[in-house]
Amino acid sequence: MDDVTLPIFPRQKPRLTAEEVEQRRDHVRVGDSENRLEGVFRDPKTDPVFDAYIRGDIEVTDIVPQLKALLGIR
Repeated sequence: MDDVTLPIFPRQKPRLTAEEVEQRRDHVRVGDSENRLEGVFRDPKTDPVFDAYIRGDIEVTDIVPQLKALLGIR
C-alpha cells in the first residue's frame, strides 16, 4: 500500500498492548460487518485512518475528523 500521511497529525500516546491492538482490530471488523449488513462498504482509501486507530496513533474520537479531512468533507 502507498505511504499515506494522515490529514491530522496524531497526538503522542503510550504504546498499546497486543491485547488492546487486537480489541481495536475487532472494533473495526465489527463496524465493517455491521455496515455490510446495511449495504455500506468502506472505501479502501480510508484504510490508513482505521490502521492508525488500530495501531493507537489516534483515538476513536479522531476517526470521523480524520475521515472528513481525508475525503475533503466539511
